[in-house]
Amino acid sequence: MKRGVAITGSFALLLSAALGLGFRPSLYAPYEEGQAYVHIAHNDYSQVYSYYGGRVLHPLFARFIAAILHRPIDARIFLCLSAASLVAFFLALGIHYGIAYSSSGVLWIALLATATVVDAYRNYYWHDLFYAALCAVFFVALRSNLWLAVGLLVPLYWTRESTIVLVGAVVLIAALERRWAVCAAAALVGLLAMRIDSALVARALPNHQGLSLAALDVLKVPYNFAFNVCGLEFWANTNSATLDPPIWVARVPVWLHLGNIREVGYSGFSWQRPVQTLLTMATAFGVLPLAAMRLPARKWTRLVHGRFDMATSLVYGALMFGLTPLVGTVPERYVLYSWPLFWWFAVDLLTALPDLRTRVEAVLLCVLAAWAPALVRLCTGPSIEEGQSVSTVGPLGLVISLALVAAIYVAAWRLLCVGNRRVEAGFEPARGSLRR
Repeated sequence: MKRGVAITGSFALLLSAALGLGFRPSLYAPYEEGQAYVHIAHNDYSQVYSYYGGRVLHPLFARFIAAILHRPIDARIFLCLSAASLVAFFLALGIHYGIAYSSSGVLWIALLATATVVDAYRNYYWHDLFYAALCAVFFVALRSNLWLAVGLLVPLYWTRESTIVLVGAVVLIAALERRWAVCAAAALVGLLAMRIDSALVARALPNHQGLSLAALDVLKVPYNFAFNVCGLEFWANTNSATLDPPIWVARVPVWLHLGNIREVGYSGFSWQRPVQTLLTMATAFGVLPLAAMRLPARKWTRLVHGRFDMATSLVYGALMFGLTPLVGTVPERYVLYSWPLFWWFAVDLLTALPDLRTRVEAVLLCVLAAWAPALVRLCTGPSIEEGQSVSTVGPLGLVISLALVAAIYVAAWRLLCVGNRRVEAGFEPARGSLRR
């Protein structure tokens, strides 16, 4: 086991360093919500809106690094923190793969080298990769020490409020397994973190819409569904600066009490948006979404009923994957939050494939699918701007990328069908796959 951990950990460090150097972004000033995190790092809430006010841990780490290095809190500090998060994320999963699969875990490390992770690293003012690294530490703890993992829910919540989904998953699974002490502890820790988060949010400015955060979260689900899934862009007077001019406008009845929203409208339809959303969700983790559905049901059952961490990664990851197009207008960013479903749960499913050659082919197809849009962009342009996804393509690039990814999925389907038949003919748990 120690040899496996050393090998996978070393490879994880090398691969993360290669990605960090190969895609190292230039220094740039913060934009949009990144400005809020810089202000929080300076303990200045005078220009921070409420929906960012509780996300304090990432800016506090930036402040801590700046204090150690005796430097101002600037782009270099946030880039340094992003690079450290990249290494920590790879290392945590490398340790997990080394423990669970011995030296063969090196193969699964390659699955992490995706454009999704690179985008999070390059957008270093945001906390997404920092959260992913902290979440990876949480899952490593979850498989060995439930109480340590429950304690980690607090820093996770202070990084991003969507941790409430993770808290709910832990509480649900603990209740189903009749681990009442864990269930109560997770619920209490979640409530405590939520309470402190509310106090931090109260220091910030009210949001532009003049609504409570709960009301805003409810309203943005249908808005984002219409935008990301249906391609319909709706307009409101409170966000008119960031949207196209409306085709038609209607007054909001006073009795609806929608805060500062006085007018709503419709700005038009774009076929590119739903196609981009589909492409994002189909490529963020390569062909692992297909693998998670196609591999044997018996393996699913053994994992879900055998290990608390696997059940949690399945429930939490699936919920976050489903919420990806609903929580905001940038699914390319939010899809990373569903990584436990794929790089924790689905990887264990892949170990059911019958031989090394089949596993290597599956990994290669995953990597090819994950980078397909980026390769299309490299061939068709335009050049990558700071803070922009390396996979962003134009209308023609979308069509080419979708066709290429569809071909990769067909190849993966055939590979998994053959592997699945061989597994069903004589299923054996993968060597090194641990069950609690």
